[in-house]
Amino acid sequence: MTDLRWLLAFAAPARGVLAVSVLARVLGHTASAAALALPAWAIGAALTQPEDLSVLVVVAGLIVLALAAGALRYLEQLTGHLAAFRLLGELRIWVMDRVLPQAPAVIDVRGAARVLDVAVRDVDRIEVFFAHTIAPAISAVLLPAAAIGFTAATAGPPTALSLALVLAAGWAVALLGRGADRQTARVLGRARGDITQHVADSLRVRDVIQGAGTLEERLAAMRELDARLGAALTARSRRAGVRHGATTLRVWGGTLLVLLVGLATAPGALPAVLLAAALVPGTATGLDTLERLAVSLPAGLEATRRVRELAEASPLVPEPSEPTAPTGPTAPISPISPTGLRGPGFSGASTQATAPAGGSRIAAELTDVTFRYPDRPDPVLESISLHLAPGTTVGITGPTGSGKSTIARLLQRHRDPEAGTVTIDGVDARRLGSTQVQRIVAVADQDPFLLDATVAANLRLAAPDAPDVALEEALRTACSPLPLDRCIGPRGSALSGGERQRLALARTVLRAGQAPGGITGAILVLDEATSHQDPLTQERVVAGVQRLGTSTVVIAHRHETLHPADHLIHLENGRVVPADSSC
Repeated sequence: MTDLRWLLAFAAPARGVLAVSVLARVLGHTASAAALALPAWAIGAALTQPEDLSVLVVVAGLIVLALAAGALRYLEQLTGHLAAFRLLGELRIWVMDRVLPQAPAVIDVRGAARVLDVAVRDVDRIEVFFAHTIAPAISAVLLPAAAIGFTAATAGPPTALSLALVLAAGWAVALLGRGADRQTARVLGRARGDITQHVADSLRVRDVIQGAGTLEERLAAMRELDARLGAALTARSRRAGVRHGATTLRVWGGTLLVLLVGLATAPGALPAVLLAAALVPGTATGLDTLERLAVSLPAGLEATRRVRELAEASPLVPEPSEPTAPTGPTAPISPISPTGLRGPGFSGASTQATAPAGGSRIAAELTDVTFRYPDRPDPVLESISLHLAPGTTVGITGPTGSGKSTIARLLQRHRDPEAGTVTIDGVDARRLGSTQVQRIVAVADQDPFLLDATVAANLRLAAPDAPDVALEEALRTACSPLPLDRCIGPRGSALSGGERQRLALARTVLRAGQAPGGITGAILVLDEATSHQDPLTQERVVAGVQRLGTSTVVIAHRHETLHPADHLIHLENGRVVPADSSC
């Protein structure tokens, strides 16, 4: 009921449009019921008082009722779906607004495919509530109540009582297996999310699966997931079949019951009795909707539960109520000049970084940091310390799984350390807050996301108002010769791996230029961002970044990449160890 109340509260802004939809449905179903009841009444009148019956009046009445029912049905569907589409749009914005602060950690915890399944497909499944639940539920109460009252006034209380029992049975049939349907909806939601994630993971590691010969194991796992989904769908279909059979029996048996009771208790009111009997199939359409809602509504409510669970989850990093301002030179200045990026020595020949004024300032520092992921018993980082002075470059190397990328995540405040502190611009990142940290720290990683758009459009994700000259200078810094008007395809598929990385690095340079104080006030993290480059290009890229005067952390497997760094640390098993003498 909590999710139901939440949906009703969310639908409040569309209350007026939904009210029109409800009114149109009630009037439309009344017209449909009357279109069946009128001929029944006419038959009774023809048998008892043929001289008072006008066939033309009956035919005209049927035409008017049919036209009214069709027009009202159209109005109901139009207004209901207009309200639903408007509310779904608002719901998508609401979900996005609340999931963004959880990113990207929410992807690590839940899986990208599961998050998308909830944020896209589950939101669409809620449409059934806004468009096909509120109006049907209200009309399923009002129309039977009106039919019973009308029967009591025309055919007598016994006939009305029999009609009430038949119509109440319609509600009972719709509620059959309600608890099982809720449980099935939950199983189906989990199964669909698991299948989506399984497919996404299998496609992502296709080469690994084929190389290891484990395709059959992946297919077996898919068959198991599909069997779980199929079992739940079969159980739901069985209950739906039972309800459908019970509904058919109720309509035909109920019509006969009302007719027999009416003839036995009110034989002199044959037209009214026949009309009452006709109200059983006449109201069947409205009550049949309840039968369908027995399947769709639990699915919609389960989707609501999953959407709320995702959107209302607390971020993995709690935000301070009053963020502390950085202590460094963070006065807002325009980081993009008409001639390009600001940065000491950027246009000059020197490749040596120049530290900004105020050399005692700490750009970033990790002090005795220990961090472990929730699903791993051992820490991925243990008692790690790192000092990044302004304008200098620190290189981090080590084997896969040594904790290099975790340092990048801590610097971005995607996670907080279990012990120790991460300091950005002289302030603990916990007190600084994620928003301010992310304004200062810009990261380029190994597998960047690129839009299916031009080079310029991808770059302007980081700096929407940047002139072309600034975009071109960022590309030169990243050693990228790409023209601004070139289309790069979905996720940069028209580019090589190296070209994608250099384009993403240029975007990160622009992003760093948006930091308070400009590019020299930023912290730039290159997390395997040049892994697809040859050694000469890697060295040129790192040197180009150093000329910007930004404080830089370069994470790489190859020691050669880190040759221009001012300081080098080597990680193994989450600890700093002496670097190989060859580096």
